[in-house]
Amino acid sequence: MYEEKKSFLKQYLIQQTKIERLEKMQRINPEFSNRYKKEIRIAKKTRLEIERKISEIPEDVLRELLFQKYIFGKTLEEISYILNYSKRHIERLHNKALEKLNIKI
Repeated sequence: MYEEKKSFLKQYLIQQTKIERLEKMQRINPEFSNRYKKEIRIAKKTRLEIERKISEIPEDVLRELLFQKYIFGKTLEEISYILNYSKRHIERLHNKALEKLNIKI
């Protein structure tokens, strides 16, 4: 079950890359601008949904852990320094955060 949640959350950075690519494509191929704009809107909507789902987690540290990992692309080790916890404890908190993440799979 955690793998599906991780996959959902990982879409954030993928969508960000997609948006950047589509914006470049718009400049290169302005005749397809409407198509690119539509795809950009969909990607932004996906990103906002992920942000909203993370924001629903009530515990500050769990919410921040997910933002750092899936929105900013930090490793669990980097997050352990940011939040001042051991890497092992961050791993446990990560599992707890995924457990509390409410998405329909």
